[in-house]
Order: sequence, then structure tokens, then C-alpha cells
Amino acid sequence: MKLLFAFATCLLLTTSLQAENLVVGVHSNYVNEHFQIAADKEGYQTVLDVDDCPPLHSEELKNIQRITMDIMLICHALKESGIANKIELVAYPNVERGLQMSLSGSTDMVAQTLFLSDHPEYNNMLITDPVIRQGEFQVGVFTTRNRSDILSKRELSEFQKLRAVTVKSWKTDQKAMKNLNIQQVLTLPTRELLSKFIANNRADFTFSYLKEPIVTRIGGELIRIPNVKVSFPDTRSFFIPKRNHALHNAMQKQLRNLRALNPDALRAAYLHAGFITEEYESWKDLSTSRIP
Repeated sequence: MKLLFAFATCLLLTTSLQAENLVVGVHSNYVNEHFQIAADKEGYQTVLDVDDCPPLHSEELKNIQRITMDIMLICHALKESGIANKIELVAYPNVERGLQMSLSGSTDMVAQTLFLSDHPEYNNMLITDPVIRQGEFQVGVFTTRNRSDILSKRELSEFQKLRAVTVKSWKTDQKAMKNLNIQQVLTLPTRELLSKFIANNRADFTFSYLKEPIVTRIGGELIRIPNVKVSFPDTRSFFIPKRNHALHNAMQKQLRNLRALNPDALRAAYLHAGFITEEYESWKDLSTSRIP
């Protein structure tokens, strides 16, 4: 009888750690055309088999961008640990809602890394080692095409006298702007308003992806100011609910093994994905030329 009870207990523990699906939250607008996956788009798959995830250095993941690479890291951690066989995508409207869904048990985790300073109220969750380290993610400085007065700026002292603008929930952007001693930092409720504010002379510049000379996917056109960049002052990690210790351990093992390789395979993965870049090493980093 005792042997039967022990076997049943062992089976129960194994089952709880090796569920068929790991349910993860992604933004409702997330779509990956190559893998044909999305959480909320008709005709796309919502389930990814962990056996189908390619190596992190695969040509399939070249310039795949951050969220898909985040999902691939989760996928490889599951494959190596045996915790789950598939990743199931569930949509959320914003990251705040996504974190709440993971805490309530609607999902197992948010399927993307997050800046710690963007979500300080969730710092009591299980947080992995940094996937993107402080200063590793660099952004470009952007304005609109009609603002030739701003497109000509190159010196930090010039930007400090201007009006920066970002989204209210983007705390890390705000932190970076304030670290540069920008005199006026304006915030807006949605990113779709950024270009309109700048084009109408109500603000002067914002931040966006360094690799994109022209950004059009956030509600209007933004133009990158040449030869200047900003290093972000925070790290990005995965946030995992405390009930999912086994998942957190699997992610930690995966991240640490990659980081320990020479060269650093974790950094290499995000260089390969196009989220961080070494292409603009010669550009002036306003963060390192800060004027008090």
C-alpha cells in the first residue's frame, strides 16, 4: 500500500511538472510570419511544438526580433527540462494585463522579457537573470520629417534644452531621458500620438529602435537623427509567478548556460535577432557624454 501511494505521489509530481502545454501570454498584435504563429489572428497557429524550435543561431532566426527570440529561449528551456511539450499563445491587450493573467493562473508566464523599471510593482515575482544587460540595448533618437531644426542636432547640450516625449507606461524611456537631464519630458497615453505631437511642435524628439532609420508602425512616421544614440539604463528579464518554481529554474539554467559560453551565446542570440546591434559603435552615445 505504501509503495502504491509513493508511486502515485511520484506520478502526480511528474505530471504537474510535465504538462502538455505551457500557456504563455503575448500581446494581441504579435504575429510571426515565418513560424505562422499568433495569439489572436485568424489562420495562424496558437501552439508551437518545442521540437520545432530551431537553434538560436539558425538562419531562420536572423533578424527575427526580440519577442520571437524570447519565445525561442522559453522553447529551448522547455525542451531541455521536459517541463512541457508545447507552447500555447494566449493574447493580452497590454503588458499590465498580461502580468495579471500570469498571476491569476490564466497563463503560466508572460512570453517576453520586460524592463525592471517599467514594472516595479511586480518585482516580488520570480525574475530571471538579465537577458539584456544594462546599457546593452541602445535606441535611436527620432523626430519627424518636417522638423529639420531637430534633425540637425548632435550634441547632448542641445537635446537637454528640447522637449522629449514618450508613452506614460514606458518608464525605462522616461528614466533614460531624465538620466540625460532633459529639461522637459512629456508623456502620452498611447504611442500613436508620438509623431503627431512632434510634427505639431508640441514636443521635439522621442526614442525608438536604433536599427530603423524610419519608423512607421507606431501611428505615424518618425525619422532617426543621424550619428547619435542612447544606451538604456536598465535590464530586461522574464517575470514568472512564484507558483512556477520549476519553470523559473529551467529558464535560469538555460540563460546561465548560454551566458557562460565563450563567446557569450545569449548576447549572440539577440545580436542575431537584430534587437541589439554593434553596427553603430561609432555613433555618439549621449548617455556617456552626460552634462550635469
